[in-house]
Amino acid sequence: MKAIKIQILFVFGVFVAINSLAQKDTSLTMDVIFEGGRRLFLRDANKLSIWPETRDNIIPLTTITYTTIPMPKNATVEPKLIPSARIKVDEKLERLYRGYIKAGYGTYFTPMVDLYYTDGRSKKGTFGIHYKHFSSAGGVTPNDKDSVPDHFSDNKAELWGKWFFKKTQLLGSVQWDRNLNNWYGVRYGKDYNGPRVDSLRFKQRLNTFGGKASFLTYQRDTGEFNYRADLALRGTQDFYQGKEFNFDILFHGRMLMEDNLYSTDIGVNINSFKFFGPELNGKGRVQDGYFLNRDDNTAVFKIIPQIQTVWKELRVKVGAGLYIEGNRSSPGHFYPLAELSYSLLNGIIVPYAGLRGSVEPTTYLSLYQLNPFVQNFPVLRHKNNKIDAYGGIGGAVSRTVSYNVGVNYYEWGNFAYFINDTINDPVSGYNSWGNAFSIIYDDLNAINVHGELAVYAGEKWKANIRADYFKYTLGSEVHAWHQPNFKIMGTAQYNLKNKFIIGGDLFYVGARWAKSYAPVPGVEVQGGEGDKSYQYKLKGFLDANFKVEYRYNKRVSAWVQLHNAFALKYQRWSAYNNQRLLAMLGATYAF
Repeated sequence: MKAIKIQILFVFGVFVAINSLAQKDTSLTMDVIFEGGRRLFLRDANKLSIWPETRDNIIPLTTITYTTIPMPKNATVEPKLIPSARIKVDEKLERLYRGYIKAGYGTYFTPMVDLYYTDGRSKKGTFGIHYKHFSSAGGVTPNDKDSVPDHFSDNKAELWGKWFFKKTQLLGSVQWDRNLNNWYGVRYGKDYNGPRVDSLRFKQRLNTFGGKASFLTYQRDTGEFNYRADLALRGTQDFYQGKEFNFDILFHGRMLMEDNLYSTDIGVNINSFKFFGPELNGKGRVQDGYFLNRDDNTAVFKIIPQIQTVWKELRVKVGAGLYIEGNRSSPGHFYPLAELSYSLLNGIIVPYAGLRGSVEPTTYLSLYQLNPFVQNFPVLRHKNNKIDAYGGIGGAVSRTVSYNVGVNYYEWGNFAYFINDTINDPVSGYNSWGNAFSIIYDDLNAINVHGELAVYAGEKWKANIRADYFKYTLGSEVHAWHQPNFKIMGTAQYNLKNKFIIGGDLFYVGARWAKSYAPVPGVEVQGGEGDKSYQYKLKGFLDANFKVEYRYNKRVSAWVQLHNAFALKYQRWSAYNNQRLLAMLGATYAF
């Protein structure tokens, strides 16, 4: 290649020289032969696969705008403080007041006090105290100037505490109750021919001291065993040195296995009642007329195993109850336990049915709480709930309205009736003339048809009404003494802008039959030689209570209450007239 380049330069120089010589008419003939080993190749041409085309490229023109530059203006800057930001994560808890005091005064010299205090929220535990007092000068007897007293007073105090541990809890309380009343139910009129009024017993007072303790566990895992142990002790003494001591212990254990809940209740109730009086036979008659120091000791032991299960909308509970009575001729009682319910239409309709039974201990204090005019040496026999078969339909129509309609069939043994008694003992000086109630025990069967409707719209509005109809089948007694055939009770409360709380209670109790061994004006004596008694019908009665409370703020409020607002005269217990209209005015202060 280098030799070829030299040859080309040489030829080019010769060509130039020849041209120059030709201009001078000089000719030169020359033959040149080039030899070389170069090889020439032709390359393939790269062709486009598409035809070329022209495209227009339109460039938009920029719009020219003309602006004027304003003259500068003096501006005054006034800086303002920016408030700090507040992030609201949760609703603020309402202030927890540790206690309150509620006090009022009403007609018939009726003061009332309600005091409550607690130490507040705590993860370790809490304690509190509660005291209530309510008393009245009476004003029930036709002539308050006579020698028949009718005043009463009730006092109740409780000190309680709770202690929380990792998976357990301990509860305890100490209680004191003092109840004073008078047996003023003497038909004292022109036709009265009983003992001297000043020789009758009127005053009764019960002092009760007691305490409770409970220990419970709350394991959350399925298959864990949880239990609760309750222990209660109580001592009661009346005005006539009668004493009652009650010991009650109950153990409840439960375990959840898959969808089944297994539980067992084991308990014992021991009661010792010591009194001074005669021995009665449970039919309201004196069996041993001597007034002596006596005692009545009873006990009830129970064990109730049961299992509950849920399958979709079906709930089932089955079990049994074994009750053993101490010092009784028929100590053992066995009762089946079954309950079934099914939810339809998401709880709008819930049909249910069940069967159960039990033995309920009867004590001197329990009888007094039912009827404070009971005599101070009653016979104690446990109530035997042989059968309680029930069924009905309940449910919730909406979030605010619920209902329940059902029927119960009861078979009771040793059902306690209250009758007016006359017992007079010249040796001990004990005299009663129909103003104290003896206890008659008898069998009683009853069919109860009931219906209930409840409305709850939060704190704005709430109301409840229930009606009961009873049909009785008797044992040896002629009538179900003091038991009504019909009852209706209703309650309602309305919150007006959280300033006025308006509420009321209304109840009606139908007619009842009563029995007395003391003469009753206008009633002829009935019964045979062994039971010369007076039997008569008590009229049904209507009673109403109303309350209006004005809340000045969350701590201070004032209220007005009307009891027996219609001022109707009636007798809940035979020979005992009720108190007429009781108007009370009071205030509440939270601290």
